[in-house]
Amino acid sequence: MKASSFTSSFLQALAVVSAFIFSSTGFAQPATFKEGILQIPQTAALIKGEAHYCNDIQLALDTNGNFTVLEAEPSPLAFVESVTVIMTKSLPPQVSIVVRGNKSVPCVELQNPAIFRDGFSFTVALAETKMGPAETCIAIIEPFETHIRLDTVGLESGIYTVDVNGKEEGFSL
Repeated sequence: MKASSFTSSFLQALAVVSAFIFSSTGFAQPATFKEGILQIPQTAALIKGEAHYCNDIQLALDTNGNFTVLEAEPSPLAFVESVTVIMTKSLPPQVSIVVRGNKSVPCVELQNPAIFRDGFSFTVALAETKMGPAETCIAIIEPFETHIRLDTVGLESGIYTVDVNGKEEGFSL
């Protein structure tokens, strides 16, 4: 995807990307900067309450010290059928969610979830990898189930919501 289709708010959201992003294998892939180009393997952004997930982001540094998006490959979000909250009875309680849904085809994998928190709301972006242009796959959906831990340490008591790709669930601390 070329830069012209990205909004300035997406570019601003990319500015807060950490230096290390985890790949689907669990190994850290650092962002790299060489010859005026910042390359970021994966990132997610929450723009106007909507989660976006991208791979292979390239940002160019201009003479004024600003970055411009050269390229970014959007990743499709997985279809989520249900979200179940699981809380331990320990102090402090540990909260995780069980996400069930369907991958678009069996040949893609789920990417690492991106978790955002704003006040009493968690938003989780759960994306799929994309198939290469020469890859083919049987066109059937494949169910998945994944467990995601939410960091609730130090949060005040109250009613929280968690939204995973548009499917919401609530819990109380």
